[in-house]
Amino acid sequence: MVLSEDKYAIEEGNFVNYIVARVRTTDTVAVVGNMKPLLDALRGRVKRLYVFERSPSLFEDYTLPDTACEELLPEADVVVVTGTAIANKTIDRVLELSRGAIEIGVVGPSAGIVPDPLFKRGVKVVSTIRPVDADRLLQIIEEGGGTPQIKPAVKFINVRPKT
Repeated sequence: MVLSEDKYAIEEGNFVNYIVARVRTTDTVAVVGNMKPLLDALRGRVKRLYVFERSPSLFEDYTLPDTACEELLPEADVVVVTGTAIANKTIDRVLELSRGAIEIGVVGPSAGIVPDPLFKRGVKVVSTIRPVDADRLLQIIEEGGGTPQIKPAVKFINVRPKT
């Protein structure tokens, strides 16, 4: 899918910087998925930080099981969701519980493939990648590389619907 700048406002940059510039010290922030670089940037900047995780192997002392979303997501002013929620089919419920949030972002390379359905469900920004070296990117993926490894082959972008 090609993200057209006629249809979307596209800003190059890392999502961590994008969201840190927008959160307030009075915000309750919920992060669905243990995204450590994001959490490191948000700690101490917001009133409350909830981290929900499904995979026990990613649990830390600060994480809550994803089932806690039912009770705590509606309290959040800002919600950040990993694109993995699309793959594991939890995205609809997470977004439903996040309806009251001022800012909702979905983050990850897979998230940019389907921005319009996300925007229709209240998402304000989709943070994804734009390949700059497709052959290298494919090689990295074939070798099992993740987000840290793909950096030389992509540009990170934040996509918002044009209004």
